Amino acid sequence: MSYTRLIMRASIRSNLRLKIALGIVLSITFICVAGVTILFCILLLEPEMGSVVPDRSRLEAYLGIIVYAASFLGVGITLNSFAFQSLVREKTRGNLQSLLATPVRPKDIWMGKSLSILVPGTLFGSALAVLVLVIVNGVYFLPGIGFVLNPWIALSSFVGVPLVYLALGLLVHLVGLTSRAANGNVIAQLFLPVMVNVMIQLAVHDVIDASSWLFLAINLGLAAVIGTIVIGLRSRLTAENIILSN
Repeated sequence: MSYTRLIMRASIRSNLRLKIALGIVLSITFICVAGVTILFCILLLEPEMGSVVPDRSRLEAYLGIIVYAASFLGVGITLNSFAFQSLVREKTRGNLQSLLATPVRPKDIWMGKSLSILVPGTLFGSALAVLVLVIVNGVYFLPGIGFVLNPWIALSSFVGVPLVYLALGLLVHLVGLTSRAANGNVIAQLFLPVMVNVMIQLAVHDVIDASSWLFLAINLGLAAVIGTIVIGLRSRLTAENIILSN
């Protein structure tokens, strides 16, 4: 476990040194989250708030979509931006071969690299989600309705999203380490827009209430499905495959 922590910390420091890339990622993420938040507020919250008696359950559902999207984008864009760069950089420099010549196991590299993206991404995504939650409540719900939040919104955004991206990050790094880094990148790049669109469409069209236990259960189920795929591919994680993937 100590090797995993060391690799995770070294990878985080390496990513933080990419100041230009980090600034671009932060800017893009803020723009995307702000755009999605404003769009949903205009299309969903304002019509409901304009009714004679706003339906609190609908307000919670719409707020759930907004907060969930902020968290999902924050974690997702971080993974999309840094996982591929990190793997390509490490393979090009031969760092992985050097690590494998030490007592470090392939599993340590895999877990360390995955967590080095997930931990900062989760903190960033959660901070964005909290910021959006407070701003939307301040603009629309306080002081007339009161602070709108229920446990399922919080669990979906702050537990469900990180678990989904934990499983996805493990899959992306597993594929990227044992084959071309671009293969893992394809998975990450396709997943974010597809999943955001699917979950939003389901919630907007009242197929799923984004403030319900079912929405959380779907996210947990998705994490379990991706985790099952990871377990199935786990046998590919060998030093030989990592070295030959270069």
